[in-house]
Formats: sequence, structure tokens, C-alpha cells
Amino acid sequence: MTKSEFYDIVNMDNVRIAIPQTSHFSVGTSPYYAHQHGLAIDIYHNLTLENYDVISPISGKILKIKTLKAPKPKFSNGVDIDYLILVSNPSNSDISWKIMHIKPEVKVGDQIEIGDPIGKTIRNGYFAYWSSAHLHLEIRPFNDAIRARGGKTFSLLIEKKDKIIESSEKFNTKQISVEIDSIYPEIILARFPKIFYHKLFPIYGVKVRGNHLDCILDGGIPHYKIGTVLFQKELNFKTKPSIYLGSTKIGTLHETSGQLGFFKFDKIKFLLNNKEIRGISLYLANFFPLIKIIPYSKNEFSFKPNSIQNLKLVLEEKF
Repeated sequence: MTKSEFYDIVNMDNVRIAIPQTSHFSVGTSPYYAHQHGLAIDIYHNLTLENYDVISPISGKILKIKTLKAPKPKFSNGVDIDYLILVSNPSNSDISWKIMHIKPEVKVGDQIEIGDPIGKTIRNGYFAYWSSAHLHLEIRPFNDAIRARGGKTFSLLIEKKDKIIESSEKFNTKQISVEIDSIYPEIILARFPKIFYHKLFPIYGVKVRGNHLDCILDGGIPHYKIGTVLFQKELNFKTKPSIYLGSTKIGTLHETSGQLGFFKFDKIKFLLNNKEIRGISLYLANFFPLIKIIPYSKNEFSFKPNSIQNLKLVLEEKF
């Protein structure tokens, strides 16, 4: 890939993360601490469950490679190990990069640049059966780079505007016509109608409303319990705003960190063609991102690509 095929998703205080224009990424689509507190980014070159060769989103020198024991996976073609790769930050010696879930094809001492191949994805017991292969990235203090907690906060690079326009558009979540992109035994990849998406330049995501403001929803709904919302800029709310997907309240904001907000989901369920599913996973991208539909069991649905199916969001007590 050429440099023009990448764009920055973080560029602050000598911290730069850049990904391919065709990749998805996520802050909140994970149940683990770093993601539930806005301290990590997962980068997906694609959303299938197959492993693939990975290119680096950061530059630096390989400081350490460590093989770790991981839980035994409950799905086929998984492994019971993980790899931790530590990389220096050439622009700021006080921090380093922590990369996981990649079997390295680099060695200690190698210098890498954004776009260089670094290894191949793995899926292990830290992954659910529906979790797509990805690169996990954290910004770490140089002297505290390895442990699970302790990552540094960051801001996604989005265009800042002084005036924030209040949302006036609502859409129906009782009958959502989703277009099927591709289907696998464990997951279905699909797209919402265009009206469901919102852009905080250059990032697109699924639109929700918080305190009458349009923002972007990221995460696994409701199977990861905590939802993440991306606001246009850091906001200080006098009261805890409700979060709405279309006309349906899905939770109440309980914490903010910079431009990110976090909330617990209300008792909601998704139905696909009137059959309950585990949930949906959402992502961010430089285009209308795909959504991942997660059935409760394999081969539960059979659709053709480009077909239109009905997804419905309902309150649990009304189900």
C-alpha cells in the first residue's frame, strides 16, 4: 500500500496512528477493561473470521516480543497462545506501543514504519466465536508497558467545529431494512440504510443521539453491556443524558473521557426476521462501516448477498 492509502485516526502529542482507507476499527467492541474505558483500539483489515497478514498502524523500533499463554478457544482453528509486541515511539521516548493478537514476522531491533508488514493475526480463547481477527493497540507509559491496565488516553482525529448542531432527525428502529453483505456460519455482515450513519470527519459510524446531539455509537449491543459513544468534541453535561438509537432509548451516559462517553445498555433485544439474536457489533471507518449480526447458533440463517432483511430493536419487557 502507498502512504496515500492510509489516513490518521490519532495524531496528537507526537502520537500517530494511521490505518488503511479500507479498514474498520473500534474502541468499544470488546468486553475487556482497556476497551470499556477508551484505552485501546482494535484495527480490522476485514471483518471475516479468517486470519490475514497485518500491516503496522504505527512507526517505531521493536523493543520486545513475548509469547503468552491464552485460554483454549471454544471454536475451531484457534490457538491457546498470544503474542505481545512492544514498539518504541520515535517521537516521544516516554511512551511505547503495545500490540497483541499478532504472530510476529518481525524481530527485536527491527525498525518498522506505518504500512510495513509485521505478522499475521491469530484468534485465541480471549476471542468469542464471533470475534473477527484484528490488531489490538494501546499507548503505554514506557515504564509500564505490559500489564493489562494502565494504558494512556487518546483522542480520535476528527474535525472540530465550534458550533454543534442539534439533531432533529429520528428513524424507526422497529423495522430496519438491512442489506446483507456476506454470510458465514457464525456471523452475518450487513449494512444499515444510509440514514442510520453519521460522519464526524473523516470517521463514519452508526448515529445515536445524546442530549439532543448527534454522535456515533461503537461497541457490541447489548452483549458487551457497555456502549461507547463518540462526540464531536469534549462536552461537559450537567445531567446524564439518555442515549437514543433512532426513537428507542438504549441507555444512559454514566461516564465521559474526552470525546468518548460510556453507558450501560437498557434491557433491549434485537430480532432478525422476528427471531431473537445475540446482538450486533458496530465499528468505525472512513466509509459507511459494516455491522456484524450475531445469531445464537451457527447456520441459523441463510440469506443471499445483497438481499434485504428485517432487523428490529425492541425493549425486553415488550418482547
